[in-house]
Amino acid sequence: MDGSVLPKYPSKAPRSSPWLSSLLSLLAYLLVASLFIRDVKVAAILIFILLLHELGHYMAMRYYRYHETGIFFIPLLGAFVSGTKRTLSQQESATIILAGPLPGILLGTVLILVARNGSFDASAIALLNWAGVALVLLNGLNLLPIYPLDGGQLLNRVFLDEESRLGRVFVFLSALLLTWLALQLRFYALLLFPLLLLWRTRKDKTLKKIEEKIAAAGIDTDVDYEQLPDEDYWKIRAILIEEHPRFASLKPATNEYDSREPSVQSMIASLLDRKLIMDLTLPKKLMIATLWIAALVFTALFGLLSWNAL
Repeated sequence: MDGSVLPKYPSKAPRSSPWLSSLLSLLAYLLVASLFIRDVKVAAILIFILLLHELGHYMAMRYYRYHETGIFFIPLLGAFVSGTKRTLSQQESATIILAGPLPGILLGTVLILVARNGSFDASAIALLNWAGVALVLLNGLNLLPIYPLDGGQLLNRVFLDEESRLGRVFVFLSALLLTWLALQLRFYALLLFPLLLLWRTRKDKTLKKIEEKIAAAGIDTDVDYEQLPDEDYWKIRAILIEEHPRFASLKPATNEYDSREPSVQSMIASLLDRKLIMDLTLPKKLMIATLWIAALVFTALFGLLSWNAL
């Protein structure tokens, strides 16, 4: 290689821990929640439900060796678990998705049954009942087939090809439905989700074009970043300058790094192929679908009946 051409930009050192960001987002969530929910018990139960749900996702991701995992809270809207892994599996994805709502539904059911059959005073029974119903209903609603709810993610990842036209149509229809719900309920913070979904759709379209150009250039992206040849780094970088608005103003030279080179490195690393292992046979998909539908039906029957009995 020409000595005037620099090696690819070094990969970023793994972050020590995302927990500081998680803690700050939780504090922001608690602050906003305190402005809208005056009842301390109700606030505590809702926050517990949210934490239990996200911890289920988090523990499953840790079990499957995801990297840089953390829980991040969005005031008024909820939370999500973030993590990275290059080799993905449909079965792992299904387990991670279901590990959020199912424990909450199970615990909620136990609390409702304990409240009905235990010898507690009236206030304790009312509190157990309310907590149990909230656990069942909120986690059950999260299983509805609407993206980005857990049910929508399960449908898109396991039963649809999320990168296919059908998968993109499903995400678009979810965005329209969320927009309608936000306007009907006058809960305008919910509009953040359809806006993010539409932004992601536009972003995916740009990335798809970049990936096609990378493939046309004969660059092998089925490698880890450390294995990517230096020449290929600069070739992909040139494609980013040509096709991605964010990098349009970068210098095309290969003999010096730009001040935004860390962002370029991160983008190129993300463009290297993630492997999705299609390891779910039809019987396994039927089992997952049965469990999913059973949880939804159980929520509709037991959860709503218990709500009416409050």
